[in-house]
Amino acid sequence: MGKRLDGGVLMVFAVTLLFLAAASTFFVFFYGFDWEPDDRSVAYWQAEIPTRQRILAIGVAVPAASMATAAASMFALPRRPVRIIGGGLVAVFALGLMVISCILGNESLATAQYWAARASGSYPR
Repeated sequence: MGKRLDGGVLMVFAVTLLFLAAASTFFVFFYGFDWEPDDRSVAYWQAEIPTRQRILAIGVAVPAASMATAAASMFALPRRPVRIIGGGLVAVFALGLMVISCILGNESLATAQYWAARASGSYPR
């Protein structure tokens, strides 16, 4: 038989997802970093837009899952003050990572859209 999914197990999942959220935030930053954006073709930038949208969605979903798991751990019975405080801290850190991922991902997406439009000639120089 398996172990019951109690608040402690949920907190372990939330902390694990928090570390994955930090990794996904770094991945969003790394993937959106462009060395020489004007050396790429229009087709590259047009193909890059949906990829960056997926990266943004994943980069925001992982911290959101960590926040949801931390909230579930906070409200799991029996309630423990240490778990409630820890869950709140995990949720705050995950919220910070989610905001950072959102900002970095939106900036990356805007860059790809800018270069796709500028390279095609439809954007004024």
